[in-house]
Amino acid sequence: MNWPLWIIIFVGLGAPVGILVADRALGLPARTLFKVWGLPSLVLFLGGSLYTLATGDPIWTLVLWGLVGGILGTAALDIVRLIGVRFGAFPADMPMLFGVISLGLAPKLQRNMTAQMVAHLAELPEEQRRAMMAERLKALARLREPMRVAVVSAMQRGLAQLPEARRQAVMGTQMGLLAELPGPDRRAVMLAMDKAMTDGAAPVYAQSRGLPKIPMAMFRTFVARALPQTLQEAGVSRGQVALRGYLWHFVIGSTFGISFTLLFGSGSWPLAFAWGIFVWAAMMVAMPPMMPMIRWPRWFPIVPFIAHIAMAVPIGYFALRFAGLAAGSSLVGAWGL
Repeated sequence: MNWPLWIIIFVGLGAPVGILVADRALGLPARTLFKVWGLPSLVLFLGGSLYTLATGDPIWTLVLWGLVGGILGTAALDIVRLIGVRFGAFPADMPMLFGVISLGLAPKLQRNMTAQMVAHLAELPEEQRRAMMAERLKALARLREPMRVAVVSAMQRGLAQLPEARRQAVMGTQMGLLAELPGPDRRAVMLAMDKAMTDGAAPVYAQSRGLPKIPMAMFRTFVARALPQTLQEAGVSRGQVALRGYLWHFVIGSTFGISFTLLFGSGSWPLAFAWGIFVWAAMMVAMPPMMPMIRWPRWFPIVPFIAHIAMAVPIGYFALRFAGLAAGSSLVGAWGL
């Protein structure tokens, strides 16, 4: 067992999913992380893998069949996932959002999503609009100033896109609610409005946290409208976004397959399904901080669970069928488990 080589390859697998989580949950731009984390990890992984191929190290067998299982496992997952997308079981076609993130367009999408929220508020009856806006203004006052100014700027942009009658209705509701806020909160919001109009909003990459959550179905409606607008403003084709997003999606899936064979060798069917459940559980934990705008329905985990069980089938099959001779170079094989 070549432990240094195993560690080099395994460590290199963490970047694809780690960059995604760091971008959405921590507000660290993926485009920067690709350079400072992704590229070194790619060098480690490719360098280590090609060395095992050149020297005939059994670790190469684990990498190869983990890769095949991971790619086909992601395809199996997508069969279930895309059916779920079609019937509203997901907030969006997630790899499309990955593509937006990879191009650095997430802040533009977030701004356009806020504009869609303003348009939605404009369509509501007065009492319902007043209730929603009151909750949002109170939360807005509690945001840190750079984020507060950025959100207000996006709201003002949304107001500017409304027909005159609806814009006046929303502004009338807003001014009435501002008068009812406690003094410090009112001053914080008014100052943010002044800064957004005079100085412009300073660029803020991170997502706003602390605003009222919206139902997943509403998020899906907003993103369906905001995404084409974002791509048009950026001069980017939907195909380019899909290519980048789905490539990232399949790279992440590949790392799950390779991680399985490096850890468990040929494994077993119970281990393969347990691995799928582990990846699913990690996704369920990560999604709320990665998408803080959404109020998740209780039934949301069901379709992702089925999708990850489907993913486990190719991973388990190719590990059991082809990785057995190299099992001694896996983590559990080296430990004699």
